[in-house]
Order: sequence, then structure tokens, then C-alpha cells
Amino acid sequence: MKKEKLLVPFIAASVLVGASVTTPVFSHSAYAASSVSIYQKDVNSLADYYAPFYKTVEKKLKEIEGIKDDEKALAAYDQLADQIDQFLTKTDKNHAMNHLNSEADQLQGYLYDSLIALYNYIVDLEDYAYGDVSDAEFNKISANFEKEINAYNTQFQQKAKSYKTKRKVTFNANMSYLLDEDIQPSPTAPSTSADSTYTVKKGDTLTTVAKKYGMTVAELKKLNNLKTDALKVGQVLKVKSASTSSPTPAPQTSVSVKQQQIVSYAKTLIGKPYKYGGTTPKGFDVSGYTQYVYKNAGSNISIPRTVADQYKSGTNVKQNSLQAGDLVFFKNGKSVSVVGIYLDKQEFIYVSSKGVKTQSLSTAYWKNSYAGAKRIIK
Repeated sequence: MKKEKLLVPFIAASVLVGASVTTPVFSHSAYAASSVSIYQKDVNSLADYYAPFYKTVEKKLKEIEGIKDDEKALAAYDQLADQIDQFLTKTDKNHAMNHLNSEADQLQGYLYDSLIALYNYIVDLEDYAYGDVSDAEFNKISANFEKEINAYNTQFQQKAKSYKTKRKVTFNANMSYLLDEDIQPSPTAPSTSADSTYTVKKGDTLTTVAKKYGMTVAELKKLNNLKTDALKVGQVLKVKSASTSSPTPAPQTSVSVKQQQIVSYAKTLIGKPYKYGGTTPKGFDVSGYTQYVYKNAGSNISIPRTVADQYKSGTNVKQNSLQAGDLVFFKNGKSVSVVGIYLDKQEFIYVSSKGVKTQSLSTAYWKNSYAGAKRIIK
């Protein structure tokens, strides 16, 4: 089911454009007997209202990651979009959330608009899956979405820090959660699980799909028990893994001190958890991890925040010339969505949904989704 994008309501838009928001008039007697300030009460109310829903969103996104069937994944995304829509509608009508002090209301604006951004991204993702958005358009949408979410997250943290200092409040567990979490999903369309399935898109034929996976039409039909040549958009086909082989990396030359620092430090973080938008050992996303390692490994090297921008950095490296510390990239369709750090002997380290771990470039999935490598350290 296709959805219409949401428009940011005035209450949220006014915050983003810097318009003044009138502080609502409260009954002083309501707080006269309490030692807790209005600022403390409002930030507690804000956190206790939004954190449970953010946790619901995070849980749903993790569930979607584990879905192997594309049609089911799209249905789950559609369900999540409905949940977000319902929550935002409820928020618009919530008296307490409409009568926060102006500073807390600014904090609310970043949370509210992050949910709108996620909703709209899901709409674009569904359009892409149905073939209504091109690869190039979706790559641009994904990059913009990632930047937008990161901007909201940064603004929220900066405003919260200022609020805490200025108003001398303490943050409860829910507020701490909101400050340490993000709701950003991996900016990629739902796609094949490993290399064993392919979802039919607009314009696909048995011939084009078979050619893509190095199969004959007869093999493809037999594998899927197809009686005709007709295909439907969204249909999931079983396919064979592409039979390409990875180039054998050449023996590495001497590894620099900085390269050793990067690799050694990256390994100390094995087992650290995955977290949407995470940039610290409390939880990383894929690009947050690589950025953190480069910055904190002793080499103090600054690289961009997003996968797309990291892919634009450094110099290109052929796969048979990889060296320790190089960034290796992988794609989902034509969109580069995963980055890791090359270690040695075909092994690299990255953040999976289960946390920081190592993998081999020689495995079928990584071999077929390999997009290239960049050298930051020279």
C-alpha cells in the first residue's frame, strides 16, 4: 500500500526555522507546593512520552532486519509507517505535549521531525521497491535521509545539554535513552537475503534475471518450479550465488605504525553492540564505528560520518592490493551501504546487527556485494 508523505506541522516547523514560541501560561499554584521546577517536569514528561515509542520503533526496525522475505519486509515497513502516523496524530492532540515550555518544545521538535523523516523515508523506500524510484534517485534520497537524521540527533543533543545546564535539571532514564539513541535504519531498500533470492522489479524478465546470476532460463525455471515465463513485480525467486571469485590479495608490504594502530584498536571493540546512529562503544552503526576507530586509535584521523561520504574519501584501492586499515565497502543493489576495516588475509571487521565482528571477503555474500576500497592512511 502506497502512502502520502507527511507534512511537518507548524508546531515543529516553527522550531526549525527559529520562530519564537510563546511560553504557555501555567498556574503557579500548581507548582507552589513542589520543589520540582516546571523545567524538570516538562523534560520528564517529554522523555517519558517519546522514549517508549522510540523503543518500539527501534525494536520494529531490528525485527525487519531479520526478515528474509522481501514482501514480508515491505509489509513490516508499511506497518511501522502506520504506527508512526498514529503516534504523530496522537501527539498533535496531546494537551501536555502542546503545553511544554518553549525550550522543551524545541527538544520535542527534533524528536517529532525525526519521526516524520523516517516515515517519509519508508514511503520512498516502498516506491523504490516497486520500481517507481530509480537507483540514482534512491541513492540520493538515502544519503539525504542519513544527513537529516544525524542533524536532528546533533541538534537534539546540543539543545538538551544547554537545557540541562541553564535550567539545572537532571535527566531521567528515558531522557538518557533519547540522548544515546537514534532511530535511523540502514538507508537501503529491502533486498535479497544473502545471495539465495531475488525480488522481481519492473522490467525484469527470466532472461535478465538468469543472466544476472549466471544461470540459464531453464535452470531458473526449474529452481522455482515455474510453468510459464511470466513474472510479477515483487515476486521472490530462488537464484544461485554468482560464481565470481575474489582476487587473491598480494602479500602485504610493511605495515605502518598508523595502520597497526587502526587494526589493533578496531579489534579491541569486537563484541560492542550495534545501535542505530551509534558513534560510541555503547553502540555503533557501521560508519559510526569506522569513524570512531580512526579518531581514537592513536592516529587521530578525521573521516566523514556517513557511509556515502566515507566512500568519497581517500584513494581507490584494488582488491588485490588491500592493506591493513583500508576501508572496504559493500553495496545493496547499487547503493553502498556497509563499510568495514580491512585487517589481513581476506579478513575485515565491521558492525553487524549483532555487534562488532570479523568476516571474510571470500564468503559468497561479501564477495558478491563488494563495492570497493579506499585508503585513508598513506
